[in-house]
Amino acid sequence: MEQIKARTLFQKATGFIQRGGFDWTCNPYVGCTFGCLYCYAAYLPQNDRPLEDWGKWFRIKKNAIELAEKETRKLAGQSIYMSSVTDPYQPIERKIMLTRGILEASLSVSKQAFCCQEPRWVIQTRGPMVVRDIDLLTRFSALRVNLSIPTDHEEIAKLYEPKAPSLESRWRAAHQLQNAGVAIGICVTPTLPLKDPIAFADRLLEFRPEVLVTQPFHERTSGFGANTSAKAVELLKSSGWSTTSYQNFVAYLKKYRIVYEGEAGFFPPD
Repeated sequence: MEQIKARTLFQKATGFIQRGGFDWTCNPYVGCTFGCLYCYAAYLPQNDRPLEDWGKWFRIKKNAIELAEKETRKLAGQSIYMSSVTDPYQPIERKIMLTRGILEASLSVSKQAFCCQEPRWVIQTRGPMVVRDIDLLTRFSALRVNLSIPTDHEEIAKLYEPKAPSLESRWRAAHQLQNAGVAIGICVTPTLPLKDPIAFADRLLEFRPEVLVTQPFHERTSGFGANTSAKAVELLKSSGWSTTSYQNFVAYLKKYRIVYEGEAGFFPPD
């Protein structure tokens, strides 16, 4: 663990996040200990460590809450994606509470200064710890929690997301949030191999998230590395899961509801 002092907390959105309609990104941490093999963040400039160390380190922006208090005023009516290069609810958040502090500061400043022009938030996470903050999340006028649930089988998930929380704990969090009135997106991104695609699709349909996103799992084609690692690709090739498998899964879902694929599914709440 390393503590750093950030110059700013909110960065101008770029890439697919900007194309989706977001104005800003917000990352309480640098690095992530979930260690997902397919994570594009491992290849970005923020990662100045060897690729094989991804998932073994993180940095805390020790002045993040202070910056939120100072910078939130410039975000009236604009949209924020939390987070683009880390998970805001990775294990250290339970102790450090930067994400909660940022949300508290934003809410406090917004209520004082903006009235009906609060920033619009999407919180992207695979951490069920997000339910801890339901008391805050329900106070925002425009906020959605996007939960990553990329497969239907714990053993498959552990191959690709070795230190991430269990799939069932994420499902429980999704139900708790939904029952509390928090808007939920389910991100099957990237779509990992599925043991029973139809049963998984039916579970997604029964849950009825406000936004459902899928994304094919494929090998990166540039040095930027925005898709996945070679190790993850080899795992996929050995699994028997194919492009056709993915297409059949998505086609079944699309019989019954709107499904967004890839970056088309990442957009701010109304």
